[in-house]
Order: sequence, then structure tokens, then C-alpha cells
Amino acid sequence: MTLMKVRVFCGYSNTGGIAYKIAEGLRKNGIKADSVVIDDHIFSYPYHKKLYFWGNKPGFINRLIKYYYFIKHTLLYDVFIFNTRTTMLSRKGDLKILRKLGKKTAMIYVGCDIRDKDFYLNSESKYTVCRNCSDSYQNMVGCIMEIKKNEAKKIQEAIDASFSHPFDAMILNGKYHYLYLLLELDKYTPDYSIKPGKRIKILHAPSDDGIKGTNYVLKAINDLKDSGIEFDFELLKNKSHSETITSIKNADILIDQMVTGWYGLISIEAMALGKTTVCYLRDELYNYLPDNPIINLNPDNLTEGLKKLILEKEKLPEYGKKGRAFAEKYHDYVRNSYDILKLTVGENK
Repeated sequence: MTLMKVRVFCGYSNTGGIAYKIAEGLRKNGIKADSVVIDDHIFSYPYHKKLYFWGNKPGFINRLIKYYYFIKHTLLYDVFIFNTRTTMLSRKGDLKILRKLGKKTAMIYVGCDIRDKDFYLNSESKYTVCRNCSDSYQNMVGCIMEIKKNEAKKIQEAIDASFSHPFDAMILNGKYHYLYLLLELDKYTPDYSIKPGKRIKILHAPSDDGIKGTNYVLKAINDLKDSGIEFDFELLKNKSHSETITSIKNADILIDQMVTGWYGLISIEAMALGKTTVCYLRDELYNYLPDNPIINLNPDNLTEGLKKLILEKEKLPEYGKKGRAFAEKYHDYVRNSYDILKLTVGENK
């Protein structure tokens, strides 16, 4: 199978716009690829094609439609890159069929879809994402460990490659490739300027308060205000992706994840735009990315860390430049999408 001649399917989920970014990156490489989704994402990420069903309820007609789409896609594509444990048919039966048909397949795990909740609930670490996660969010993402493990086992047995962040991959037993998230860097123009006399603006834009540690962020912000430090703060929720990007452009500092122990997509977007980015990073992350320029603060030192950034605002442009260089080095969608395809197909040409 020659890489430049394959036809690539990316879907059916589009968490973080990942299916679209992989397909777009492959198109930039001259490879035929489409992102195909079943539902619009809550943050309105773009896609190439959307599938339509008869209403929103499962039933005989929709089962027939599913099989129609699946058969159609097996004729249109050679490589299938799924994400977040999502495939078309029940019990992941499509993965076995695709293998018998000689198709190459991959699964990309992005966080809660594979994260071992039991491990983090029993961790000795002071701050963990699962300990801070709400019941409502767990219900929304289907965080049931038995289901996660059973589905992951079926997936891992049937696919050619899987990709994950190491801190989320405990139940994969080491059988995965490191996932470097992807970003369309050509759409992000950095601005490193800090306007003289203008108050520093801090932004926090959580997709969910619990997993982002918003409670700790708000406490630090209130403590800063009480101490007399002058700055502006925006808490952004339930906005589209384009609206979020506009807010990042208007900010000087982005605070991302305070309990997860690593950085998310919005951190990469902020760095690509030349903004100083703050996260809580676990020490182990530096084993993978030793040159990570994100300002590493945790709930214990967030107030003092932000105070220092505000009072030493002349240093922010340099942090922004380092962040942009980091995003270019590790998160370019053109290069990373090609690497994902290469590892999935198992060829170097």
C-alpha cells in the first residue's frame, strides 16, 4: 500500500476537530482524505462530510442506513482512522470486517475515552483530573471503566495502530504510539505585543469546570483581586470554536488545565497565537517533551505565579515566542497527520 495513493477516512467523531485536522493535513500532503461525522460538535468544529439518519432514535431503518454508509465507505476508502472509541457498527464489528477486507485501521484516543478513572481516583497525587470530575461530565462522556476496558480490548485486537497520550493509556498495556495533537498552524498568526499602559488580560475557557480545575482558577483570580493587583479576567464558556479563538487573540495569558497534569488543545492554540500559556504539568511530561515552554503552575502556587507574570509583563512576548516555536515543532497538522498515516499503514513511502 503506497501512502500517496491511499484514500483515507477520518471519523466518525470529531472531538477537538481531530478528524478534520488529520484529513486536512493529509490533503496538504497530496493525499485523498475526508473527515466524516455523524453529529455536529458542541464547539462547531468543521468537517468535510456529515451523515444523516432517520430521526435521532435507533431503529430498524437507522440500522439499515448504518450498514449502507459502512458498505459505501469500504468502497471509497483504503485506510480508516477512527477516534474516541467511535466506530459505526455495534460491538465494534466493523473493525473485524475492515481487517478481513484488507483495510488499514487506527484508533486515536484523546483523554476521557480511555483514561483509567480507578487509577487516578486512587493516586497519591494531590491533584488529579478524575478526582475533580463531576458526575454530570462522567455521564456525558460515558465514563464507565468496564465499558472502556471491554471496548478498548476489542479495538486493540482489531486495529493496526493506536495513538494516545501516555498518561491516559494505562489500559492499552503499552501498545500505542505517542499522540501529538494537531493544529492548522497556517491559520494562527501570532501576536507577541504587550501594549504599554494596558492592563494584562487573563483568559480561562474551560470545556468543563471539573476537568479543567476551574474552581482553583477562580480562587486564584479572586485572591489576586483581593491583593490589589490590577488585571482583566475573562471566563469563557459554551462558545463556538471561532469565538474562543477571538477571545484568545484578545488575551495576554491563557490558563488551561489545573488538575490534569498536561496541556490540552486550547494551550496549543494559545501558544500558536503567541500567548503566554499556564498549565499544571506533571514531572513525567518532561520525559516526553523536555523543551515544553508552558508556565507550569498548580493550584498551590497559581496565585503567586500569575502575580509574577502580571508584574513582569515585559517577559510575556518571549514566553509567547517560545510557545509558538514549540507548537511548530510538535503540533503541525501537515507533518503529524502524515506520521499518523505512515504508522497506520506501516510503510515509509
